[in-house]
Amino acid sequence: MFKSSMLQIHDKGTAEERLWRAVITKTLEEWICGPLSFSRKAEQFLFDDNKDFKAVCSSAGMDPERLRKRLMTIRARGIQKENIPFRVRTHKRLSLPQPASWGQRAFGV
Repeated sequence: MFKSSMLQIHDKGTAEERLWRAVITKTLEEWICGPLSFSRKAEQFLFDDNKDFKAVCSSAGMDPERLRKRLMTIRARGIQKENIPFRVRTHKRLSLPQPASWGQRAFGV
């Protein structure tokens, strides 16, 4: 579904940067696979928040404009919740691989 080359993978960084990358990864997972209310909040943060989004990305050692541009490309292609066949709009949690493996490969965070 996602190419690992979408964002450059950074396995290195300080503990704080890795922590903030995990926050971004979790937000991306919620946007794509989370319950509808979580998905909407995540989408608002990823695409409309200008203050906290920049601070979180900077703390993660990431360029907020570059990440947002790539996320907009994903959204424009329709690679999001409506096009994922296993998407269930309930409060049931989907079992996903750990963020360290799935999120870092898919989103480079």
